[in-house]
This record gives sequence, C-alpha cells and structure tokens, in this order.
Amino acid sequence: MPIGRWFSTIVAILLATLALCAAAAAQVAGGNSYAITGIDVDVNAADAVKAREQGIQEAKRRASRMLVDRLVAAEDRGRVPPLDDARLDAMVRGVEFVRERSAPSRYIATLNVVFAADLAKAWLGDSGVKVVETVSRPALVIPVWKGKAGVEPLDDRNAWREAWRTLDTAGSAVPVTVLRADPTDQGALTAEQAYVGDVAALARMNERYRAPTIIVAIVEGDKDSGALSVGGVRYDMQTGARSEIPKTPVEGSAQLPEAAKKVHARVNDEWRSIATVRRDSQDAIDVFVPIRALGDWVQVRQRLGGVPAVKSVAVRSLESDRAELRLEYFGSTDELQRTLAQAGLVLDKEADQWRLQPR
Repeated sequence: MPIGRWFSTIVAILLATLALCAAAAAQVAGGNSYAITGIDVDVNAADAVKAREQGIQEAKRRASRMLVDRLVAAEDRGRVPPLDDARLDAMVRGVEFVRERSAPSRYIATLNVVFAADLAKAWLGDSGVKVVETVSRPALVIPVWKGKAGVEPLDDRNAWREAWRTLDTAGSAVPVTVLRADPTDQGALTAEQAYVGDVAALARMNERYRAPTIIVAIVEGDKDSGALSVGGVRYDMQTGARSEIPKTPVEGSAQLPEAAKKVHARVNDEWRSIATVRRDSQDAIDVFVPIRALGDWVQVRQRLGGVPAVKSVAVRSLESDRAELRLEYFGSTDELQRTLAQAGLVLDKEADQWRLQPR
C-alpha cells in the first residue's frame, strides 16, 4: 500500500477512535451529580406509617448534607444556609426505594434521593458559594489474599473480603462493588490472574460488571497470625492506565477494615483530583500535540477521554508529526492544566501556542 494511503487509513482510524473517546468522556461528565444513592435509615415511631414518613424525610435531609459535601468546597460548606422541610421537599425530584422493611413501629430501608439540579443550585447560590461537581466513577474491587501457600481462591471467606463487603462507599466519588466470586466470575478470572494483573482476564470482569475502574486490593501474610501488608493496583479500564497502591503494614486481621477504608480513601481522592468540575464557567482552547511516535497520540486521546472537565474534543488537523485540536472545557485554564496534569498530560505554552503532550 502506498505510504500516503497508509497514513490516510491510520488517520481515519485514529479520528474515529478519538470521536468515540470524546463521546465516552461526555457520557461520564454527564453523570448525575444530583443523585445521592445508598442512604440507609432505621427509624422508630408510634406506628409503621409514621416511621416510614420519618424515615423518608431523614433520608432526604441526609442526602442534602451529602449533596453539599459533593458540590461545595470544604472551606465554603459552613456558608450554605439550612434547609426547611418545605424547600427540601420542593428540591427533591424523586425517591427510589432500593430496599425497605416495616415493623409495627419501625422502618428500615435503603433509599436513593434525586434532587432537581436547578433548585439545588439556586439554594446553594443563595449563600454565594461556588458549585463544583465531582463526577462519580464506580469501581469493582477484587480482594486478593496471598498467604504462605499462595493466592487464596476468590471466593475465600476471609477478613479482607469482609472488610470490603461492609465498607460504606455510598456518596463517595468512587462507589465500589465487591466481586461476587460466583462460578461465572471464577470461570473468567482466577485469583492468580487478578494478583499478577492479567489485563485480558480483568477486561472480562469489566464486561460483566461495567465498572470503568478495577481495584485489585491485595493482602499479603499469614491469615491466622502475624503482621500483614496491604496494597494493590488500580486499573483504569477506559484509558488503560495502571497505578500502584503502595504497600502499608497492618498489625493483624482486626485492622483490615480500617486498611480497606484507607485504600478506598486514597483512590477516592485521586479520582476527585481529576473529576471535580466547575460547570458555572466554560471555555475553549486550541492546542497542538507533537507526535514523535504513534504511542504519543494514543496516550493523549485516551487520557483526554478520562477527564470529565473536557467537554468536547475536535480534531482540526492530523499529520504524521502533529495534531491540532480544539478543546472545550469547564472551569479556567489554570484548573484545566492542573486536572490534565493529574491525568498524565502536560498543557503548556510553546511560543504563542498551547502544547499538549503526555507527561
């Protein structure tokens, strides 16, 4: 095939891939920041009807506080005015009953609460705080235990698996689902494959659970006695990025719930640094991407697809050594530079042009 035709074919493929990548980014960025899920309530009252009414209202109030934590910077949360029940009820678009159980004078349930975005923004705007949105990104956690005899089976009922199963991540930027480890899972992924990071096997888990992030959380040490170490690897199934969770010592099994909480907090903070979006302002910027090898271009378009602050990407030209893009983004240019840096991209000036390249 002539070189010109070969390059045209490659360009067509890469343009199509970038379009898909941008569409995926838009889909993530469009996630509903005004839906608060997994709120557990347990209320006693004079009778079952009153207990249910009070339980639902308590879920709404707790959801409003969680919404503030999600949308308002920590230093500004004290400025948010309190909500009376009338305004709270008006703000709630709907309540979803995930699970509920009633007794003669008790109501136990797990609820999801969805707020009307315009009314919630108006409430927060009354206090003059800046509204930011942290786009959530679910993760699949695969707990793995490596003991003296090797890696334990995925369905092993150990303290590490239980620590993740009972961890409350509702309302966080990275809500997690723990691998069920049923026969279907075990037929697609072995414990050894999870431990070594077999990408093909992990991709099969991604197809089943539809989780854009997979966390292989690893404990090493004797299950029955002695010190342990906790660490793991986070896999971004959208961009292909892989990041280590540094090993930390743990005295014993009793400390594993706290260790799981710390691992999740680290992953949660890392994602928040990329996923916090200020939708009250947006802009556009023209950039060029120097292409020394095909891998440079692939890295840039993959990583752009994982940044919610990037609203859209338009390819203006694509040559063998250079691509020119127009990025539409939320927030300021300084914020975009910091967010892209967290995603492994450098945005800087060369002469009078903005340059974007992998770090």
